[in-house]
Amino acid sequence: MKRLLIFAAALCAAPALFAYNPPAGGQSMFVLSSPTQLTSASSAAGGGIFAPGPDSIAFNPALPAHEQRTQLDADFTALISPDDSGSPFHSAFQTGILIPTKLFVISSMLNGVFCSADDMNLGNSLNAKVGLSKEVSERLSVGLALSGGGLWGAGSDWALGVDVGVLYRRERLGFLKDFRIGVSLLNLGKYYSTELLGIDAAHRSDSFPALATLRAGVASLLFETDVVCGGFSFDISAPTFQNAVFDVGFQVGFKDVFFVSVAESIDVREAVEGHYNFMPAVGLGVKFNFSAKNSAYLRSRSWDTSEMLVSAAWQQRYESVQAVSAGLKIKLGQKDTQPPVIQIWNGEN
Repeated sequence: MKRLLIFAAALCAAPALFAYNPPAGGQSMFVLSSPTQLTSASSAAGGGIFAPGPDSIAFNPALPAHEQRTQLDADFTALISPDDSGSPFHSAFQTGILIPTKLFVISSMLNGVFCSADDMNLGNSLNAKVGLSKEVSERLSVGLALSGGGLWGAGSDWALGVDVGVLYRRERLGFLKDFRIGVSLLNLGKYYSTELLGIDAAHRSDSFPALATLRAGVASLLFETDVVCGGFSFDISAPTFQNAVFDVGFQVGFKDVFFVSVAESIDVREAVEGHYNFMPAVGLGVKFNFSAKNSAYLRSRSWDTSEMLVSAAWQQRYESVQAVSAGLKIKLGQKDTQPPVIQIWNGEN
């Protein structure tokens, strides 16, 4: 952890000397595209109720390291801005897959943002991430992700970079259960420079998402019974060490079936420049099992009974953009809760 922080400070020293002026919403491109991201369920420490998926690598590529099941993810967000001078309809989407192997957990996601709203003009972009994560010990996981993409509609540009992250996890810390600390260093590389206006509208936007963004978060369960559980997450990110973004999330689950999420995000530099985005995001989710016993292919991989999470979220972003998001996450098969049986053979029949 100490070496990672020293490396981050040294690497970011040069970029931090330059201007910071991304477009409004430029730091939250991956937040827009799914309900779980919109409600901070994928914080740098994994959210209050730990359930990482393929999209978790957007905040910390170490998060999927504990996953044992293949996952599929598909999400869509309608961005509606009725007061726009142009079209009132914009959108974002993402899709992803997570595959556990004996050595690593492989995660990948494809994200698209198509938004030219007056309050949040990000142009059109397609962005991809591919990550590897590994559980180094019972408490420590590490991860690395490669990202790239292309942008058009406000000039054109390309992006290529690397994200790194670590996750520290304890079963209990005082009254807190499943206590986690996550630290990630995101956007190490080249990112979009366009003709868009920045949060300081007197100047053209700077590179976004911001180069060398250090993000740190804590998360834990606050209470847990047979009926209900609840947890929180708190993140601080420092894009190029010239801004501070605070993310707070709270999640409640009922019978591990129904979930309610509330999240708030405050970008200090955006608020100073008059781009207010203080409305919390609210999300709902329903988890259930489904069967596909007629498929020999699924049965051969023990995927005939799998788990599905259907979720939705809403948030008003800035003054006029209504983000309405829906998503589907599938975990193939059932979680292995049975410990291995070890038999000692003493040579007797």
